[in-house]
Amino acid sequence: MKGIVTGVVDVRRKAKFRSERISQLVFGERVRVLGSEGDYLRVVGADKLEGYVLEKLIGDLDGERSYKLAARHAANGLQLPFGSYVSEEEAKSFRVPSKLLVPVDRRFEPQRISKPFLGVPYLWGGTSDFGYDCSGFTQRLYRYSGIEIPRNSNWQRDAAEKVRSLDSARPGDLIFFRGHVGLHLGGKIMIHSNLSHGGVSTTDLADGSEYSRLLMSRFQGVGRFPRP
Repeated sequence: MKGIVTGVVDVRRKAKFRSERISQLVFGERVRVLGSEGDYLRVVGADKLEGYVLEKLIGDLDGERSYKLAARHAANGLQLPFGSYVSEEEAKSFRVPSKLLVPVDRRFEPQRISKPFLGVPYLWGGTSDFGYDCSGFTQRLYRYSGIEIPRNSNWQRDAAEKVRSLDSARPGDLIFFRGHVGLHLGGKIMIHSNLSHGGVSTTDLADGSEYSRLLMSRFQGVGRFPRP
């Protein structure tokens, strides 16, 4: 099986460097190769998103992916971000501390693992702790938690079970706005990656601020995915 053999790679809309970054993949994530164009391979990942990745950043993944990393780890000239997948052999060769090695099948509540990422910068198309966009953040948290959800906010909204109202939201639900998504923490507080604050921050949608009022003017609903 082919997969990512460096820390983080950009997935491009077209097979050229200046094309839009539509997503990212991290070390150890598997892809299916659909074709090639110049220096790029057209690939599809677990979320069914198709795009182009530099061929030299994709290789054969040796060994079963036994662990996912609980935090970023530097090893052998690589920066392996949160959520990277490693084999038993790689865990040893990369000298990954045991506290960072989480069995790949362990499940979590996404909201319970979200706070360490406060302050991570906003990055269009970003899905790693080097930089997230709004839906890249929610997707990465859910993926690490053992739940695969679509890549962008509109697809996440359409795929989720609809929740009656914001007052009915539970921690871990997704709150959708026009072109934006956040992760519900409880009350009317959410955590989200957003340009207004330059990255991952929390927002109280009931605090009466201009920003909260703007978000609520774009509110589209609450969605829920099955969780542990």
